[in-house]
Amino acid sequence: MKRKYLISFLAILSLMTWGYSYFIETNWLEITRHQVNLNTHSNKKLKIVQISDLHTKGIGNIEEKVIKTLEHEKPDFIFLTGDIAIPGGTNSGYEKVLKELKAKKAIYYIPGNWEDWEPIPDLSNILTRNHIVDLTNKTIKIDENLWLAGFADAPTGNPDLRILKNIPNDSKIISIFHSPIFFDEVSNSIDLAFAGHTHGGQIRLPLIGAIALPPGSGDYDQGWFQKTRAKMYVSRGVGTSIVPLRLLCRPEISIFEINY
Repeated sequence: MKRKYLISFLAILSLMTWGYSYFIETNWLEITRHQVNLNTHSNKKLKIVQISDLHTKGIGNIEEKVIKTLEHEKPDFIFLTGDIAIPGGTNSGYEKVLKELKAKKAIYYIPGNWEDWEPIPDLSNILTRNHIVDLTNKTIKIDENLWLAGFADAPTGNPDLRILKNIPNDSKIISIFHSPIFFDEVSNSIDLAFAGHTHGGQIRLPLIGAIALPPGSGDYDQGWFQKTRAKMYVSRGVGTSIVPLRLLCRPEISIFEINY
């Protein structure tokens, strides 16, 4: 009899955990806030919002929360660090979301592995129509002595480190790329990086952390990391991939106040 009750209890607990992971946590957006000092002699500030791994089919509950957050925060820049795409996604679905993203100065995008695996047919036109700059393997000066470098995804694309040769030696360099394993290659050459891809593991357990991470994660699951001169932030992302669940790993958009 006790064994029967135990089995019933475990079955109910499993069902409740699945329901929470599927219906609640996947839509429970967390806004994380960070301050970064790039150690310049200026007193300038920028507000940057990182949005990663949307994996969107259109405007749903979580996308609405992202859009409302942007309307409230009014960032100077938005960095889209890859994986807009999702199996079954459509041009119209992607564009409905992207056209609602607003920043005071500019929105920059780089691709993730899913854009290589599930190419978005009209992506270039969608980005152009909605004033989003594709910064793949390109650099841009965003202020005096402050540059932004965007890279293709390391595992599935061809990131080109040669683009950094165009940047003056006395500049501070922010970089955006999708898979955080690329940090191992670029950390000697930049000051600050933003990546995604890992989803934080999506499912995390107490004392253990992520039960699995996708290839391309390296030693980086979520949050801040430092190597040589550079710091990197790895976002848990907004959407889900493969398994539509999150447990102890809420979806995230990150807001950064950059002092430079």
